[in-house]
Amino acid sequence: MHVADIDLPGFLEVHAKATIEARNNACPALATWRQEIPPVDPAGLLRPLFERSTRTFVWMSPHSTVMAMGSATDFTHTGHDRFAGIRRGWERAAGTAVSGGPGPRAMPSLVGGFAFAPRPGPLPEALMWVPRVLISQDPDGTTSLALSVSVDPRPTTTDGPARTVADAFALISSAGIRPCPSPLLQGTTTVEVPSASEWKALVAHTTEQIARGRFDKAVLARQLRITSPWGYDLASVLGSLRDTQPGSTVFAVAAYGHAFVGATPERLVGLRGGRAESMSLAASMPRGATPAEDACLRAALLQDDKSRREQRIVTATLRHAFDQVCRTVTVPDEPHVLDLPNLRHLHTRIVGELADPETASVLDLVERLHPSPAVGGHPRQAALEWVRDAEPFDRGWYAGPVGWMNDEQEGEFAVAIRSAHVQDETATLYAGCGIVAGSDPEAELEETRLKFRPMLNALAIPLSERAPYRQSR
Repeated sequence: MHVADIDLPGFLEVHAKATIEARNNACPALATWRQEIPPVDPAGLLRPLFERSTRTFVWMSPHSTVMAMGSATDFTHTGHDRFAGIRRGWERAAGTAVSGGPGPRAMPSLVGGFAFAPRPGPLPEALMWVPRVLISQDPDGTTSLALSVSVDPRPTTTDGPARTVADAFALISSAGIRPCPSPLLQGTTTVEVPSASEWKALVAHTTEQIARGRFDKAVLARQLRITSPWGYDLASVLGSLRDTQPGSTVFAVAAYGHAFVGATPERLVGLRGGRAESMSLAASMPRGATPAEDACLRAALLQDDKSRREQRIVTATLRHAFDQVCRTVTVPDEPHVLDLPNLRHLHTRIVGELADPETASVLDLVERLHPSPAVGGHPRQAALEWVRDAEPFDRGWYAGPVGWMNDEQEGEFAVAIRSAHVQDETATLYAGCGIVAGSDPEAELEETRLKFRPMLNALAIPLSERAPYRQSR
């Protein structure tokens, strides 16, 4: 691709119109240019993306791919109305925004995500932003480029579009070989929180609360805090997750010196053309070492009463949320098995046709669905109160919604599980388990260890340094 293939004159024209809007309204205005470009290899963009920007967003899912760097403008919000707050902020900005170019308006405009709960942490409780450079690719290979700058109402130089075009060209032209897996890291230290004995006691205590009728299900999480004297190669981590976790959504949000990365199998919601889709994902069972053993485990999961009860709770709750905003909802009578490389889950696809697609926003659906019983529990309030008091850490962005939205407020969000928060030499991994009546503490401990494994492999932590874990203090 040549720099001349990016239409700088068209972008400058849009920028000039945005300048008029900014001065007329005495507030900044967004200028966005969209066009199609030749296909690129998303994995080949990972290394230049992280080398060229401290603000980065990566989304590689079976449905879409989004690679973005820099920020033209941020939207943040705090408190329990953070989803609505982000929507209001975007609608105000969109009112004065000027966009142009032959590229599709349906491509992403905002990227980012939300913490699990509205509490302060290393990353904002709610952060979405308009990237300066965004590349999106559909499964058929159609690739689009969006360039955005924020125009100040005061007189300024007009090199914003030119610099943004130059940055986009430099990024695309730097796309190269997919990152290789990192060499095994030596000298790492690992602390588990809570410890194995504390975790098993907590699971037992939770099942006692269930027996007393306090709630039907609570989802508890554990951390592995890993420190490496060498730090972590995020491009290699994401490349490894992409190669080893087919069918999952590989994601990264890097901002303010922190990075939140993962490969999640759980789609929270997708909204396009008035059609909303979600998935009920619950219950876990390992894969077998042989085809025969694998088939037996698969059948056992489908027949396991505890697993079916856990999955029915999630399905019913999501179905109820869809019923409130959809004129029709389709939910299969029986769950399917979702096979992942080292685990499998019960899975049900939920599809709804919105009753009022003209006014709907994907953020409205995110607010209704989060947190689902798959990551919080049921009933929601009682389970979340227990999780808040019982877990010895704040979840941050773990199990929160991460994704993107376009100008029409359609988009896609995933549940950020199988994930890690990375800052400098420390990576904090998360894994959760749904606790219901009949949950066995030892089995739940082993389940968390299985769920840690993909991220441990991606981080290149040697097996000899993964166990025994140090106990939390």
